[in-house]
Amino acid sequence: MIVLMIFHKGFAANGDSIFNIKKIHSLYITFPYPGFYDSLIKTNTTDLYLQVNIKFNDKIIDTVGIKVKGNSSFNTPSQKKSFKVDLNNFISTQDLHGLKKLNFNNSFKDPTFMREKITNDFIRKFNAPAPRVAYCNVYMNNQLWGLYTIVENIDAEFCKRWFNNKNGNLFQGDPKGSLQWRGSANQSLYTGDYDLENNNTANNWSDLIILINTINNSPSNNFKQNLDTILHTGNFVKQWAVLNLFASFDSYIGSGHNYFIYHDTILRKFQWIAWDNNESFGSFKFSLTNPQILATDIFYLNMPASKPLCDKMLKDSLFKKMYIDSFCMIFNSFTNEYFNPIIDSLYPFIKPSVYNDPKKMYTNNDFETNITSDIFLPGPGGLNVFGLKNFIRDRSAVVKTSLTTNKLSCLFYSDLIKNDIETTFIRYILHNNEFFFSENIDVSLFDLIGRKIISRKAVSNLNIDQYPNATYILMIHQKDATSQVKFFKE
Repeated sequence: MIVLMIFHKGFAANGDSIFNIKKIHSLYITFPYPGFYDSLIKTNTTDLYLQVNIKFNDKIIDTVGIKVKGNSSFNTPSQKKSFKVDLNNFISTQDLHGLKKLNFNNSFKDPTFMREKITNDFIRKFNAPAPRVAYCNVYMNNQLWGLYTIVENIDAEFCKRWFNNKNGNLFQGDPKGSLQWRGSANQSLYTGDYDLENNNTANNWSDLIILINTINNSPSNNFKQNLDTILHTGNFVKQWAVLNLFASFDSYIGSGHNYFIYHDTILRKFQWIAWDNNESFGSFKFSLTNPQILATDIFYLNMPASKPLCDKMLKDSLFKKMYIDSFCMIFNSFTNEYFNPIIDSLYPFIKPSVYNDPKKMYTNNDFETNITSDIFLPGPGGLNVFGLKNFIRDRSAVVKTSLTTNKLSCLFYSDLIKNDIETTFIRYILHNNEFFFSENIDVSLFDLIGRKIISRKAVSNLNIDQYPNATYILMIHQKDATSQVKFFKE
C-alpha cells in the first residue's frame, strides 16, 4: 500500500503538465470540412471517431480522433456537447503528455463549472482512485466553443499510475453495472451490463463473475472474509461515503452505474474507481426535492436490493462499522472551512473563461449566484440546482442530525499545538493503518528507541500499513510547535 501511494504522489506522472498546474489550457480542433458540427453529432450513434488535427497549448498533433460522448449531457439543446479525443486512434504512437485519451465535459447541470473537479479532488485527498480534472478553452475551426473540464481517462495509463500495473481486466459499470447475480456464471448473462475496456482478445470475464458471485452468494458468516479477499473494500467505502455526502446519486448508490472496477494484478483484488461525478452536489434528483436530498440518511441506497454490494455490506456488522468509520473520517473534512477556500480560489481562476463562453448553458448571473445559493434553471421540468457553499453547510448539518438519529458518533482525536502566535487544533483519525489530518501538516514517525521511520512534508494523510505491529510515536509539526501521539499499530 505505501509503495503504491509513493508511486502515485512522489514522482512525476504522465499528464502532470495538464492536471497538476493551475492553468486554463487551450485546445484548437481543426476539422477538414466546414460542416463539421453535423458530422460530429452523428458520432453519437455511429461511435466512430472523426479524423481531425489539434493544437493543445503549443503542441500540434495531426491525425487525431474525436467523437461526442455522454447520455443526458448530450441531449441538451446547446451545441456545446461533451467529447472524447483519442490521440492514437489513427496513429498508434501518438500521445499528449503521455496520455492517449482525454475527456472534455460540458458542465451539464453545473453553472459553477466546479462540481466534478471538487468532488474528484476530494476523493483523491483520501488516496482513493479518481480521475484528475483540469480546465480548457476549446476552439473548433478557430471558433471559440467554450470552457470545458478536461477529465482524465480511465485506461491502462491511469491503472499503471495508481496501481503500478495495467494488465488486469478493467470494466466499466455501464450501462447497468448493478453487480447483481444473474443466476449462473454464464458470461453472456453479464456482457450487456458492463463494458470490458481492455483485454478484448482474451475476453475473459471470469474474475468479474467471481466477484459478483462472492457479493451475492457468500454465506453471511464468511461474507467479510470472502469479499476482503477479492475487493479492496477500504477504498470502496471511502468513495461510497463521498458519494453519499455529496448526494452524487448518478452513481452506484443511486442509479446503479457510473464507476470503473480494475482487477489489480499486484494485490489480486478489484479496485473501485470513481467516475462521472458531474452531477454531484445533489444535481441528479431521482424525483426528490432539494430538502429530501439534503435529508438523505448516511446509509441511503436507492432500491437497496438492486445494490447488493452496499446492501450486503450494511447487513454485516464489521463492514457496517468500516463504512461508518470511513464516513466519519471523511465527514471530518466536509466543512465550509475546508471547501470555501477551494471554491474561492477556483472562482476568479475560471471566471473570465466562463464569461467568454459563447455556448454555455447558463447566464453569467447563474454562475455568480450558484457559488453560494440555489438557482432555478428553466427547461423541461425545470431544475433546482444547489449552490455549492450552502449545500455543504446544509448537508453537513443534516448529516450531524442523521448521525444522532442513528445513535452514532464520529469521534476524532485532537492535538493542541501552542506557539507564540496562535493556538491550533489539528484533528486526526487513525483508520485502517492510515492517519488522516484535518489540514496539510508536516509529520514524522519514530519507533520507541527514537529511530526516525518516516518524515513527510505538507501531507493530509500518512499510511503505515507496511510497518510491523508495534508502538510508535507520531510527531506533528506546525510552525514552531510540535506535539506527539503515542499509539500501537495492530
